[in-house]
Formats: sequence, structure tokens, C-alpha cells
Amino acid sequence: MNKSYFKLAWRSLQKNKAFAIINVLGLALGLATCLLIMVYVIDELNYDRTSPNANRIYRVNADIKFGGNASSYAITPPPLAAALLSNYPEV
Repeated sequence: MNKSYFKLAWRSLQKNKAFAIINVLGLALGLATCLLIMVYVIDELNYDRTSPNANRIYRVNADIKFGGNASSYAITPPPLAAALLSNYPEV
């Protein structure tokens, strides 16, 4: 039964070669894109998991308001480190 399905598919692909090439290339491109996105997401979710105290790592964000526009950045000024050390002993 399956053999006849494969024969039928093969004959259809041979009859419509341009259509078959477009479909196979589209499938390959879609799978490659999906795999690249998956690898990127897994890498982002595993960031800093190798540290023994990974559950104690925090990120300090800077919320900047300038001219009515609010922006959030994952960067902070260097003097903030000294201020955090002096005001928060657990740091």
C-alpha cells in the first residue's frame, strides 16, 4: 500500500519538476529557519546557568526619560557599582 503511495508521489514530482523544486526548497528553508530560531532561544534561556549561584544573578536596568520618551536599557553607569556596594551590604 505504501509502495503505491510513494510511486504516485514520485510520478507527480517527475511530472511537475519546477513545482517540486519550489516545494522542497521552501520546506528546507522553513526547517532551517525554525532550527536557527530554536538554537537562539535555547541559548538565551541558558544564559549564565553554568555559574554555581545562577539563581542569585540579577540584571540592573536603567529607565531613562528624555524629552517625554521613556527607554529601558540593560546598561548602567559605572559609579552605580560603588553606590550599590556602599548602600547594600549583601551585594
